[in-house]
Amino acid sequence: MLKFKYIVTSALPYVNNVPHLGTIVGCVLPADVYSRYLKLKGEECVYVCGTDEYGTPIAVQAEKEGISPKELCDKYYEIHKKVYEGFNIKFDVFSRTSSPEHTELTQYFYNKLKKKGHIYKKKVKQLYCPNCKRFLPDRYVIGTCPYCGYEKARGDQCESCGKVLEPSQLLDARCNICSNKPVLKETEHSFFRLSAFQRQLKEWIDKNKHWPANARSFALSWIREGLIDRSITRDLEWGVPCPDDPSKVIYVWFDAPIGYITFSKQIGKEDWWKDKKNRIVHFIGKDNIPFHAIIFPAMNMGVGEYILPYQIASAEYLNYEGGKFSKSEGRGVFGDDALKLFPADYWRYVLMSMYPENRDVDFTWEEFQRKVNTELNDAFGNFVYRVISFVLRFHGRELEKPEQFSEKDRQIVNKVKESCAKINKLYESIKLKEALQEIIALARLGNQYLNAEEPWKNKDRAQSVMFISLNIVKTIAILIEPFLPETSAKIKKALNIEDIAWHKAAELLEFGKVEAIEPLFRKVDDKEVIEYRQRFRSKVEGVRILDTVSYDDFKKMKLKVAEIVSVEDVAGADKLYKLSIDIGGEKRTLVAGLKGDYDKEELLGKKIIVLTNLEAKKIRGIESQGMLLAAEKGDKVSLLTVDRNIDNGADVL
Repeated sequence: MLKFKYIVTSALPYVNNVPHLGTIVGCVLPADVYSRYLKLKGEECVYVCGTDEYGTPIAVQAEKEGISPKELCDKYYEIHKKVYEGFNIKFDVFSRTSSPEHTELTQYFYNKLKKKGHIYKKKVKQLYCPNCKRFLPDRYVIGTCPYCGYEKARGDQCESCGKVLEPSQLLDARCNICSNKPVLKETEHSFFRLSAFQRQLKEWIDKNKHWPANARSFALSWIREGLIDRSITRDLEWGVPCPDDPSKVIYVWFDAPIGYITFSKQIGKEDWWKDKKNRIVHFIGKDNIPFHAIIFPAMNMGVGEYILPYQIASAEYLNYEGGKFSKSEGRGVFGDDALKLFPADYWRYVLMSMYPENRDVDFTWEEFQRKVNTELNDAFGNFVYRVISFVLRFHGRELEKPEQFSEKDRQIVNKVKESCAKINKLYESIKLKEALQEIIALARLGNQYLNAEEPWKNKDRAQSVMFISLNIVKTIAILIEPFLPETSAKIKKALNIEDIAWHKAAELLEFGKVEAIEPLFRKVDDKEVIEYRQRFRSKVEGVRILDTVSYDDFKKMKLKVAEIVSVEDVAGADKLYKLSIDIGGEKRTLVAGLKGDYDKEELLGKKIIVLTNLEAKKIRGIESQGMLLAAEKGDKVSLLTVDRNIDNGADVL
């Protein structure tokens, strides 16, 4: 059987602020879970990450704080490192792109690509701030996105629609430092000939049918639109010096992914990047898809020495209480605050159970409470505690294997084996949220078995039932370790099986002395939910949370009944439909993220509720002329409809 060596990476976090829950679950935590699984299974694997320390996000933030970029990076590197350690993220290396080794390798890439004709110089006009007396690359510029109308788009990418931008594309552009309007001025930059790799990239992506749908569709839509050559230098002082023009630096989108190779080299694993038998697995947020599915692979194709990624695990966004997490705007719960409230395993469980694999997911304190109370505490924690406590109370510290099992016992043992096989397949295919759900389902199965057999009432059955129940606890302790390492260690210690191997999860084992265990979790009460929402309310900007609404406020919203008359796909979008609706004879177009929740046929003819006096916005180049109302819980969406036939255009009171 072919054995792979795995390099698991997570997108390098910018060190311009404290990491928030969205950053942690978007790439860092799932990569940790997956790499732990591989290592427990006996695979050769390294988990590689580090801070992304160049580029305008760092330079802009340093100016705002009145310190040098290096001082900013030194400060936030330690903060990031401490937060990830607090969340029990187990890197094999957590390095920095400001290292001398990274400068050397980035310049090697540049020189190699230039020698092969993939880099050339070109004069271009770029935005220049007369007030600050400098060119304004990327995040030095803010303005309105030309694609979706988002008014706080950055000069490198729109945070709302994910479109990669050039500063000159922004509407109403202004300097991010002084807010003055910039002018166009000529300068010369180096360009990477990305267009030359279009056919090669398409052929490669077409073969990667195991990629998530958003990674494939996003990458292929880029290719359909036609790849354009990209500038790879900037008029900045902070960055990797450009080898053939010391007045400029190599920009972050070019140097950051090379960091994966730099960091691997720092732990003696650079050769793993050169063996086609090995597998590179990237964990990223969807905003990083172009760089990992298009640009970095093209760079590697051009250099010709390093392998391409096997998998790009690209998550959607975790949002916070109706708005987006944002380091730059201070919205949401940040890692250092989170760890003051609950131990790491609470967060690891809740975040991975909400992992936005297929669609954006909204973090709310009520959902945090529900998951902790009903899943983590009731289904999992209570099962473990009651089994171990019962064994100690009625069987002493040791429980021998019974001489025979009943048919019910054999059935439950087979179900556990089937569950183990399913969970392993989910881990292997990086369906991590589903794997966690199956582990909790296994705990529920154990609870059902225990309640049905009632060993406390039936002494003849007690030994068999408790032996199997204790083995289910052992199975769960093994399978949940990648998600909850501290909790797994506590259970294994109580069972005296600290060194048990992964492949023994489904086996029936005899136990030695069993030790007492404290309750693993506690419940979150309603007062805490209110307190935490109030505490973090000040961090939510752009999301207005109202305790009460006046009737005059409500009257401003014009809600009407509309009928969906046609449904079309939106090119290059895996979640969006273009809807044509009839509002009492008035035809309108809506763009809605319903794909995955509704088939086209389900939507046709539905009577929905639409907010009609909302300002129209362009989404993927389509003007959306209103907003439909829907309910969302977890990753499920349900449209608000009327319960009887009513004319289109009727007012909603």
